[in-house]
Amino acid sequence: MAIARTRKKWQWFSLLGVAAALWGHGGLAAEQLSLVYPPFGTFNIQVSDLATFAKTGNASPTLRFLIRLLPNDQEPNLREGLTTRMDLEPTTVRQFVNSPIGQSFLERIGQVIRADNDVNGGQALGEALTAAANSPSGITLLSVLQAFPGKSVRVNGELGLKAVGAFTRAVNQEQRAQDFIQRLAQLQPKTPLPTLNPAQKGPFQWQKQKIAFTNPNRTTGLIPADLYIPTGITAPAPLVVISHGLASDRTTFAYLAEHLASYGLAVLAVTHPGSDASRISSFLSGAPLDYENLPKDWAQRPFDLKFGVDAVAALVQKNPALKIDTHNVGLLGHSMGGFTVLAAAGGRVDWDAVKQRCLAAANDLFIFNISLPLQCRSLGLSDPPSKLADPRVKAVMAVNPVSSVLIGEQGMANINVPTLIISSSKDVFAPPLEEQILPFTWLQAQPKYLAMLVPGTHFSAVGVSAAGVLPVPDDLIGPNPQLAQPFFKGVSAAFFGVFNQQNAQLRPFLSQTFAHQAAQPTFQAYWVDHINPQQLQEVLAGRMGSQPRK
Repeated sequence: MAIARTRKKWQWFSLLGVAAALWGHGGLAAEQLSLVYPPFGTFNIQVSDLATFAKTGNASPTLRFLIRLLPNDQEPNLREGLTTRMDLEPTTVRQFVNSPIGQSFLERIGQVIRADNDVNGGQALGEALTAAANSPSGITLLSVLQAFPGKSVRVNGELGLKAVGAFTRAVNQEQRAQDFIQRLAQLQPKTPLPTLNPAQKGPFQWQKQKIAFTNPNRTTGLIPADLYIPTGITAPAPLVVISHGLASDRTTFAYLAEHLASYGLAVLAVTHPGSDASRISSFLSGAPLDYENLPKDWAQRPFDLKFGVDAVAALVQKNPALKIDTHNVGLLGHSMGGFTVLAAAGGRVDWDAVKQRCLAAANDLFIFNISLPLQCRSLGLSDPPSKLADPRVKAVMAVNPVSSVLIGEQGMANINVPTLIISSSKDVFAPPLEEQILPFTWLQAQPKYLAMLVPGTHFSAVGVSAAGVLPVPDDLIGPNPQLAQPFFKGVSAAFFGVFNQQNAQLRPFLSQTFAHQAAQPTFQAYWVDHINPQQLQEVLAGRMGSQPRK
């Protein structure tokens, strides 16, 4: 996912979470909010009282009682959150509300928020969001409250507080798992490093060539790609193929492609049709997003890589002077591209199991993994492909992958090439525990590595490019991603250098010592090659601390 910076747009969402702690994900009513929480009864809050509180800080007795349930420092945030505007275009809001993913999201919230006559409030919330987006004040918590259809809304306080409790447990488990990984990494012995530094530019020059190829399973025409060819090499270069995430394209990781080419690796960066920046940009501009084709986009992404390698092989056959070894392939993918490369490396997708996992998730109000609805949009093909792996793949590197539903435990166990998974401690789109840490324990491949970047986010690996079309706020981007590039350059050059180029001199760089060095000074990095699944489960359950047992 390429990024386009905005400021404070998502603060409204985080503050809405504060309101959720009070009212079970809402506080949405045209005139009155009724929080029903047996056996304590019903608490009625007037919307006008919320408006007064936001403007003056004066709270009605009922509101003051509920505010006391918040941490002491959150009252000013709640006041600001009531009137903080979220700058979203009305078209964008309408498209989301009417999309299958949006409908599913609203339906789940509607289990807690009840409209008039105690019906599911999801549809009413969608109408309120749409109306607020078209109002002069735009979307604020107050404008949504005032636009909510009906005179009042009943909020299931008991269910809402259970959701808050489940969210708290999920946050605690995430932190315990990350603490455990940090302790594991810190216990590793220091590794003496050679004088060379794979985070710095390599010795080779390179040329970039634009190519295009077809995936015969798609109807979207030619697939554009950039081929980076190192010059001055004596032996055929292994080929690394880069798969971007949602709303990105082949330029998103140009900085990594150039760096790997400087180490004598050929690199093919493809643009996946359907999930690339141009398709998402059209959606945000008002064109309908073709949700019916999203299942095909998921299923065909690994084949895009396969046919891309075939296209390079055809170029080599026509021009023997082109020194590229297409039988020695490394894969690098980010986010949705993380799934793509894991599947192409052997991560088997059991579509029946995916369906069962998605059905279970749809009926569970207390799941907080944002990537699940996106992963479950992979369903819908009448005859989905079962064989996604490419036997030419010799190593795979997945950054912030989303794969827990699509590939799952048995599918991850089917990968048998060296694997590196990179996680980010503050990734809210692909939660580290569910999408990287647990999947890492399912891997049977040897060697395997897990690196965690702190305080990395879902966007720390992403190059800032013109392809960025999603409004991403600074607090979700985190520290400047350019400051994380030495880490990603160094570990990728070392990983593919060891397992595709067979360069044993680079093996010491696959270590905690180098990960720590390359991430400094802005980030901390933690590198492990093993996690005991039983100990991890004990940590998650709170039965043992983060100190690993021998």
